[in-house]
Amino acid sequence: MIVSCGYKKNGFDAYGGKVLKKSDMSYWMKSPLRTDPDGVALELGEEVEEVEADFFDTLPTIDELWILNPDCNINMTENTLRLFQKNGVLLRGGYDTAAERLAREYRLKFLHLDAELAREGTFDKYGVDIITLRFRHDGSAYINQDCKCPGSNAGNIGGGEVDFDLPNDFYIRMDADELARKCWQSNAIIKNGVLAAFMEKAKEKNGYYLDFGKKQR
Repeated sequence: MIVSCGYKKNGFDAYGGKVLKKSDMSYWMKSPLRTDPDGVALELGEEVEEVEADFFDTLPTIDELWILNPDCNINMTENTLRLFQKNGVLLRGGYDTAAERLAREYRLKFLHLDAELAREGTFDKYGVDIITLRFRHDGSAYINQDCKCPGSNAGNIGGGEVDFDLPNDFYIRMDADELARKCWQSNAIIKNGVLAAFMEKAKEKNGYYLDFGKKQR
């Protein structure tokens, strides 16, 4: 199993194997990144099927766990549960996956993973537009629009990145097509239906940021 410095977050990414073990953190045991007082996030790749029972002993300041495999088995010991509850660990994943089930069972917080809404274009010609619905650690939502182009041409063909914030109840207040029309590649977003499906599920779940430590409506 490979554990590397986090790509999208302050923490680590684990990938390249099925079972994440305590020994996989051996390279990082003397690194201050492992005990960052501002919090440590861990992302488990889609191929990770299980996390060894005592693994989280190596991350005493963990405050966010991204679970990309919907069926990943997190072995929750009493020590791990105490750590997660003490640190207020946020579990990130899809609806009706291991992340949500774990949050619900152990009364933790759940936040939906970022969702790619559209990817359109040709990199070498005019650039690729990637539109993503993203969520910050505090649960606030925003749209990220990124045009990836060949470096030498980016200034000429509009390469760049733009974000805009969404209200926390956007899935109730807005129609999916209405929101799509505020984005680049709106037709592609409407056509593939990812945004509409997410917003419908968010209404059913009463949100995308769910604190199961509090009484749910």
